[in-house]
Amino acid sequence: MRQYWLQFRKGKSRNITVAPHLTPFILYPPNPSPKFYFMRADLVEQAALIVKDHPILINMVSKRVRQIVAGHAVLVERRPGLREADLALLEIIQGKITIATPGQH
Repeated sequence: MRQYWLQFRKGKSRNITVAPHLTPFILYPPNPSPKFYFMRADLVEQAALIVKDHPILINMVSKRVRQIVAGHAVLVERRPGLREADLALLEIIQGKITIATPGQH
């Protein structure tokens, strides 16, 4: 089991324990209460090899999850048990979505 210390928007914090194959990922919806989503740790590690800057990886996954939830087409094959964040990570791993740098078309 892995220990994680989570900091919430309103200054509250909490220590949680999750299984080793899950990594916590927090998405803040428009309402003030945070929702917890878990991404597969193996997918996070693979995507981190492609996108070296962790804040950029988090932003990419977060934006893509919002798009998928809004009804945009998923660019990889949907498999049972994969949530939106896992699908976004698979898209990054398979090169379906990449980082656009300034000056790049």
